Amino acid sequence: MKQTEITNPIWAYFVLIGGGIFALTTLPGMLLMMTIPLWKPDEISFFSILFMVIGICIIIVLGWGMKKAFVAIKTYKQWRKTASPIVSVGEKPAELISGGSEKKKKPIWPWIALAPGALLLVSSGPGVLMLPIAPLFLAGMSTDSGNTPGYVPGLIIVIGYGLLIGYIILVVKAIKRLRTK
Repeated sequence: MKQTEITNPIWAYFVLIGGGIFALTTLPGMLLMMTIPLWKPDEISFFSILFMVIGICIIIVLGWGMKKAFVAIKTYKQWRKTASPIVSVGEKPAELISGGSEKKKKPIWPWIALAPGALLLVSSGPGVLMLPIAPLFLAGMSTDSGNTPGYVPGLIIVIGYGLLIGYIILVVKAIKRLRTK
């Protein structure tokens, strides 16, 4: 039976750190928003229930992701303890003597492509839910000015959704590139 090598789960560190920062910045406001129907029963509406469900889903997904990341890190550390032989001070490991195994290097461009999106996600918190409708909102706001040409709202929508779709394609390609060995 061939033993598989477990790679260092760098993604798990990002999930734990990013999830912790996201939780610290957004959970107090999210919990307050979810308790509004309890201390203001006359404010219950479809949107308050919808936002409560969205908040609960975000908390559940955040907890699930952080738990999976913690388990991945814990499993990797246990594997490292059992897989690596203890080398005494005078000995050199076999990898150093033989020149080491050739590892396929992964490119850095996927991390450069993923970093701005991760920073935007963490910094904007629940406001990231506005992102899909942001071009429509900006196009609507552009019509408030009396002397705006008629093509400006359409141009804002095309450019906004073009940027969103382009970045989503870039993120998907970056993730696929990082997953290949």
